[in-house]
Amino acid sequence: MASKQELLGIFAHADAVLAAISRLKEGGGNIRTVFSPVPLHEFQEALKTRPSPVRYCTLLGGILGIVSGFSLAAYSNLQWEFITGGKPVLAWLPFVVVGFEFTILLGVLFTIVSMLIISRLPRFHLPAPYDPRFSVDRFGVLVDCARADKELLSGILRDSGAEEVREVR
Repeated sequence: MASKQELLGIFAHADAVLAAISRLKEGGGNIRTVFSPVPLHEFQEALKTRPSPVRYCTLLGGILGIVSGFSLAAYSNLQWEFITGGKPVLAWLPFVVVGFEFTILLGVLFTIVSMLIISRLPRFHLPAPYDPRFSVDRFGVLVDCARADKELLSGILRDSGAEEVREVR
């Protein structure tokens, strides 16, 4: 059983990173993550990442918000029994405002909490392969590899335009 390693390629240009990603996928490399100073949709398309599950949490919060908003308005209306002028006991039209506000409130709260949980924030320490240059002007590609494939994957990274390739851990 070959032991696993991680290789980190540091690039100066986004085009070189895209070339490295496509060549690593062809060569059988397992790309663990890509570090970038700016978000680029080309990287997401090349890596074929899945959409974030945050949208489902937002939907859940919205549904829970509208149900709880209508329920709170109906409960308070029934509790206080303000029956005036021949109106029905549960007049649903005024409840729409409360339901809408609760939908927005809980949708936003669920979105913020799910984003924090999914992105594992706050991070009190940076991951081991992170280089401070990734926040300024450099890109990084972290690749999992077996010890036998180290030279092959290192060559692919260098041929794609990596300024530096180093073993992590």
